Amino acid sequence: MGRRTFAFMGVVFFLFLLSGCDSNDTVTKVNIGPLPSNPDEWVCPGSVADLSEAEIDSWCLAHVGDGEPAPPNLRVPPNYTNHDMKNAFDTAFRDFLRSRLYDTELNWAHDLNWRMTGPYVGAIGHGEFYGVHSTAVRIYYSPEVIGWLCADRQGTIPDGAMIIKEQHPINESLGISVDFQGCMEIDDNVEPTHWTVFIKNNEASRDGWYQGSFTQEPSPPVAEWELGNPPILDASAVTSDDFFTETMNPPWERNENWYPTGYLFLKDGKFPDTVWRYSQYGNWCINCHASAEKESTFSSLINVITSGTRFKQFSPDLLLLEDPDFRGNLHAPQRIALSYLESQNEAGFNDPFTNPLPEPTQEFLTFYDQIQSVDFTRAWEVRLPAETYDHQVSLAAGPGKYLTSDQCIGCHDATFMNANLPNMIVQEQEGKNPAERYNLSPYGEWKASPLGQAGRDPIFFAQVQSETNFFASGLAGLPEPAACIETTCLHCHGVMGQRQYQIDTEGDKEKEKEDCISLFGIKPPAQVPYGMPLPASAVTEWPGSSPNTDQIYGSLARDGISCTVCHHIVDTAFNTEAEYTGNFVTGPANQLYGPYRQIVQKPMGNALGVRPLYGKQTQDSQLCGTCHNILLPVVSNDGALLRFSYEQTTHLEWTNSVYSKEGNSYVNCQGCHMPKSFYDKAVKTKIANIETPDFPPTSNRLPDDEITLTERTSYSRHPLHGLNVFLNEMFQESPLILGRRQIDFMTGVATTQSLTTARNSFLDMARNQTASVEIRSLEKTAEGKLRAVIKVTNKAGHYLPSGVGFRRVFIEFLVRDVEDNILWASGRTNSVGAIIEGVNGPVLPSEDVIQNPALFQPHYQVVDRQAKAQIYQELIKDSDGNLTTSFLRRVTPVKNNRLRPKGFDPEFFASNPSTYISELARIPGDAKNDPFYTNPQLTGADEIEYLITLDAASMAKVDNVKVTLYNQSIPPFYLQQRFNDANVGAAQKNQIQRLYYLTSHLNTDGAKEGEEAFIKDWKLMLATDTDYVQ
Repeated sequence: MGRRTFAFMGVVFFLFLLSGCDSNDTVTKVNIGPLPSNPDEWVCPGSVADLSEAEIDSWCLAHVGDGEPAPPNLRVPPNYTNHDMKNAFDTAFRDFLRSRLYDTELNWAHDLNWRMTGPYVGAIGHGEFYGVHSTAVRIYYSPEVIGWLCADRQGTIPDGAMIIKEQHPINESLGISVDFQGCMEIDDNVEPTHWTVFIKNNEASRDGWYQGSFTQEPSPPVAEWELGNPPILDASAVTSDDFFTETMNPPWERNENWYPTGYLFLKDGKFPDTVWRYSQYGNWCINCHASAEKESTFSSLINVITSGTRFKQFSPDLLLLEDPDFRGNLHAPQRIALSYLESQNEAGFNDPFTNPLPEPTQEFLTFYDQIQSVDFTRAWEVRLPAETYDHQVSLAAGPGKYLTSDQCIGCHDATFMNANLPNMIVQEQEGKNPAERYNLSPYGEWKASPLGQAGRDPIFFAQVQSETNFFASGLAGLPEPAACIETTCLHCHGVMGQRQYQIDTEGDKEKEKEDCISLFGIKPPAQVPYGMPLPASAVTEWPGSSPNTDQIYGSLARDGISCTVCHHIVDTAFNTEAEYTGNFVTGPANQLYGPYRQIVQKPMGNALGVRPLYGKQTQDSQLCGTCHNILLPVVSNDGALLRFSYEQTTHLEWTNSVYSKEGNSYVNCQGCHMPKSFYDKAVKTKIANIETPDFPPTSNRLPDDEITLTERTSYSRHPLHGLNVFLNEMFQESPLILGRRQIDFMTGVATTQSLTTARNSFLDMARNQTASVEIRSLEKTAEGKLRAVIKVTNKAGHYLPSGVGFRRVFIEFLVRDVEDNILWASGRTNSVGAIIEGVNGPVLPSEDVIQNPALFQPHYQVVDRQAKAQIYQELIKDSDGNLTTSFLRRVTPVKNNRLRPKGFDPEFFASNPSTYISELARIPGDAKNDPFYTNPQLTGADEIEYLITLDAASMAKVDNVKVTLYNQSIPPFYLQQRFNDANVGAAQKNQIQRLYYLTSHLNTDGAKEGEEAFIKDWKLMLATDTDYVQ
């Protein structure tokens, strides 16, 4: 067996576990190609043993008491929070398996022979396997398990008991014989190439098992890092010190062999990083084992006493795989996923991710000179821990309020389990091209969304550090202002960690608790827990860090606005301001809510101790409003509390639009941000991948009606984004700095990558759902000027832009000759996205907020000079009269001409009894004089007149006008202020430096869709129109 095969085997062995179950596409039939649709027809006649009670009793009488338990040092796997102990345990257990002492010395009972767990299509070694674990298996049982089996599977399996599944790829070396009926039997007694292990520790997790995967020692030897894990080292979850060279510890430059993160195959010299733990409590194997009748195992004495169920081979002459070593020794999800590649050859996977710039451009360094440039070494020092360490499981006593998303991934990702295409993958057409398949699972799309990345968002953390730097000397009389700012901000972005910390410290130090509550303008509902403030530093902690006392809360916070956030919310405080600013009320820890009434409940109950229930609130926009209406204190520059006002109002903006009113125009938040279609085609799918009756027949499974999935004909996808494609690109280009796995562990390379699907979804929303721009009229006037009337229409259900106040949308207006040379311009930008004067003029003074802190472009109804630009934005000044992007120093609004949604009426807000909401009726700046902002018959759009003066020669050349609407999620003035805040007050820099590195190396020219650089010059196109002068 070659070096490459063993590298595959070592790196991915753990994935074989996942294939302990098949997928299903409908309730009654399974999409199995050349196989019969009825799984019973996969089984060889007469091979299903039916042992009598007397036969079992006789065997047990003869064998109970045989064998020795596992050594004491291997009976209690440590929790992952003890990093060194876990690595030591996993290494020792791997050595125990390789020695096969469980067989040769401990004399454990085992399956009578190697066996297949399902049918096979094609020639052996060149076909596709539809059984579990994607391998042949032979299982060994410790004496404790045999005792439980002989007791008719009653009671609880005791701690320290083990089930060891030996595995071997299905190929010619197994010595498989096939009889005239197509029935397969393994004749040879081969050595295992890898193992799946269950070790019982009842109190450690809900299912009570430490689930692990381990590989055989390869021959010939390969590099240690090619063997997978254990060990797992470093904050970036690498598997060997070979990851670092002698001259790169810490690294001083990016190494191409680190990427893509989470990717393990078909790339020579690839260093594993951000790896999945092959062995841990709460592993994803439960996606199948939760369908077991009890104790999360299908184990049966039938396989020990008899040869077990035999399965058939179909189409034995079919060559489906040219190179059997290509995937013969890989772990299940990614092993199977590889067979879905367009071509199964050494060329392998085409990396879709943009590489960052090797060095910042000079224009970037010049414009952003507020702090010193940040190199890779410093970026490495301030990187976030890998998502490998984001792991909180449900315990035997029941789940905590919040669990990390890796507890959901096995069932609710598009998990590959055998040769069937998993549920929740949409395939454009039949074929093997991954570019034609999309992972539309809840996990897959959520993980790549801003919600899934909220706990690692570098823009957010830089913003928080700006606030804590400025108010280090005092804020509203708080004794610990930084701690209160951080915990308030994490109340949404790191909500699971912050909330769990509140629950765990509720009642501690009442004074500090009440102090932080004072940052809420409206008292939160009584059901919202409040304890000690969670520091932002918690998100940097991981099992190997020092300190790591808050690592549990850090791991929960890094997982962002995760599954058990939204699906825990109840409607107790809906329609009240008390629930805003992230103060939602949750149901019991053991309940989660979704939009369906017909629900399979047993598997989730077995896996997590959680009962899934119908909850109409999951389809209510109020659920979104809890975090998308943010009421914050308004504070002077010297820290005095002045009042409270809304910093964000996206949900309230929607309520003041035609889209919130019942009728033909009604569209709720979920209607746009959780669409039920994919490129205009309705998505119909089952929304889980678990063991169902469509699997090969097996023993000790739950009744069919308790594990039969329903196809959802109304499925709300989870893209959950707006227009911040810049954030998506940061995660694509610098995943190690942000601790992000680029390749989905469950789908491998078989689909378009989720980050790419998300990026494409961003672009689709930007171009088709956000705005339109139209040249309403274009003429040369009698006075010799060029006159154009432009109409911009907001298609969104809220302001455009919405959310945080620093975002902006602006118009680029170009007058061109017949060869499209530009004769006159307004709204052009330079390479860093700063708006310049005219065609190639200087940066507008209003674009440099450091040099000109009070200047800005007002709202225009007429643009008649190249130094004017129509910018849709909110601008606020601090108590010193300077423009600010602080979330707290928002003293004097001076402009808010963001495009209103259709049907917006200022009176709707003005008549609200809440003083905070009624304040939203005010329109600061010149937009208050524009009827498109005040007349409900006109709102939802804006009209601007452009009046251009040119000399006679230039006017004679005018051929056409092009108008383009652009969006900037992080405009230049925002970044200037963030970087400058590294020098104020406490002058803490780590979070701000991380953002500087990411933005200074962001490859805005290299990020492309096809041939288009979609964020070139730091702007995202929303709409464009061209008209010709008659």
